[in-house]
Amino acid sequence: MTTVYLITQDNCVNCPAAKAVVEEALLNSEITVETIDLLKMDPDFEFRLLENQVFIASTPSILVETKGNLKMLYSGAVPSVDDVRTQLGVN
Repeated sequence: MTTVYLITQDNCVNCPAAKAVVEEALLNSEITVETIDLLKMDPDFEFRLLENQVFIASTPSILVETKGNLKMLYSGAVPSVDDVRTQLGVN
């Protein structure tokens, strides 16, 4: 099972656009999307980020988890719908 995490924060001007892109790109796919507020992040998830050497430098950040491994896809940028689909193998 694949999960995409969208890391956001309240004052982020690009976060709403990134959320819209991710939702459109993954519509009707089997990939789960979770939005996480950077300032309210669960300590267990923070620990998992450290375990996988994934560091959130800016928002929006888009991560993918596959088979328990976390990987950063985008940080501080709003990707295109097609780019997200390509990165995640969604048609």
